[in-house]
Amino acid sequence: MMSKLRFLVPALLFFVQSVQSQQTPDDFCGTRGMTKWFDWYSQNRNILSADFGGDTSWLYVPMTVQLTANDAGSGYFNLEQAIIAVDYMNQRFVPAKIRYYLVPGDPFRFLPNSYWHIHQWDGGADMIVKNRLPDRLNAFVVNDPAGNCGYSWMDAIVLKNSCSGQYNSTWAHEAGHHFSLPHPFFGWEGQTWNYSTPAPVDFGGYQVEKTDGSNCYNSGDRFCDTRPDYLNYRWSCDQNGESYVLQHDPNNVEFKSDASLIMGYASDVCASRFTPEQIMAMRTNIMTEHSSYLQITDPLQEISDNDPVALISPVDTAFVQYNNITFSWNPVPNASLYTVEVALHGNMIPKFIWETVYNTTTLTVTKNLPQNRLLYWRVRPYSEWDLSKQLAPQQIGVFSTIVTTATNELERVLAADLSPNPIASGTPVNLSLGADKSMDVLLSITDVTGRVMHLEAASIQQGENLLNIQTTKLNAGIYFVSMQNELGRLVKRLLVTE
Repeated sequence: MMSKLRFLVPALLFFVQSVQSQQTPDDFCGTRGMTKWFDWYSQNRNILSADFGGDTSWLYVPMTVQLTANDAGSGYFNLEQAIIAVDYMNQRFVPAKIRYYLVPGDPFRFLPNSYWHIHQWDGGADMIVKNRLPDRLNAFVVNDPAGNCGYSWMDAIVLKNSCSGQYNSTWAHEAGHHFSLPHPFFGWEGQTWNYSTPAPVDFGGYQVEKTDGSNCYNSGDRFCDTRPDYLNYRWSCDQNGESYVLQHDPNNVEFKSDASLIMGYASDVCASRFTPEQIMAMRTNIMTEHSSYLQITDPLQEISDNDPVALISPVDTAFVQYNNITFSWNPVPNASLYTVEVALHGNMIPKFIWETVYNTTTLTVTKNLPQNRLLYWRVRPYSEWDLSKQLAPQQIGVFSTIVTTATNELERVLAADLSPNPIASGTPVNLSLGADKSMDVLLSITDVTGRVMHLEAASIQQGENLLNIQTTKLNAGIYFVSMQNELGRLVKRLLVTE
């Protein structure tokens, strides 16, 4: 840091982020007030811009996500949903060149405590003080954070599980608060106003921002590249990305609020960005107040889309006990988190199992799955560093659930093989069948979504049989060739290439 800043540095030791809990909380965000750090920043922005504005390197922020449940351990937020929430937050921070990653070896913690799971401000304070970890952003996901979707307080962010969907702006909004940003409607929190009348010059003890920009660095959120905004409630945007509500500044000039600002209260489909001045403030905050976060300077290892998960068991329609199944797969380079999905159809809908495991390549499921059904499963890989949803095609495993006493007689009397496999689309594939006795079967071909691509009745003679299956109507992808009759079902997987 340059010498002209040295006289300012000691003050940083006393700056903390706060929530003014004495005010009535909003349903969306419980964060109130303006941090002492931001007050210091806004008074010295020109000096700070000269010192930190030229730094365009990526800033990597470590996180530990702490999930609460009730005392019985029920109600945890789904782990993959948490991964997706962090990844979506990362997308919002790309223009700021800020990337969040989970602390290696300590990505998630689990807190079964009803007092924290549904809390008021005293419960939130207790939770943060007893569980906050040093040198990282602590994110707590709870069932009810004092009646809000989230808040930033005591150097942590707290998120409501139902406000943490894939396209929700809550995580990015609270992270913005964590790194000092106020609401664009700062000073209007907890207030009511008739927006059809001119705003006063001062409101709630603060200057009211004017549309002409004459007081933009001394009012509102103290940024000049964010418009005035007086709307302190959740609102929808129009086709122009603005509020429907017309407001009037102290000079009686009409204006609409900018819905694109993540730090505002526009609905999630509207909010998408931080402004350059907001980005400058957040980056400066990370490099000063939160400099202990900056533990790495280079990206860590990504997961390659060329490394899909190879399933080990159960595959190829293996018969497994419906309420005791162990899924296993091969490890993927750089991956440490795996999400296992089990569903009725190959498109993974509806799901029966949706569980993320850490530092293991097996998952044992003892819950009851549908009996005597053909089910589908897959695994998606993540790591503490690479939280992007893996879009590479993942192998689909197929298995049949049975009760231990049940048998599949068809599998015992009929052997099947597909060749060649994989096969190019348009090339016939041979289905070789060895039968212990003559029988009729229903032959079907389905895709991974369960859609039937081909259906026919076939007569199988005792001994060796060869059926020719046309693939001209099959696009590249995974298909399941099924033979079924009163004796049971036999399924083979077919891979069609372009």
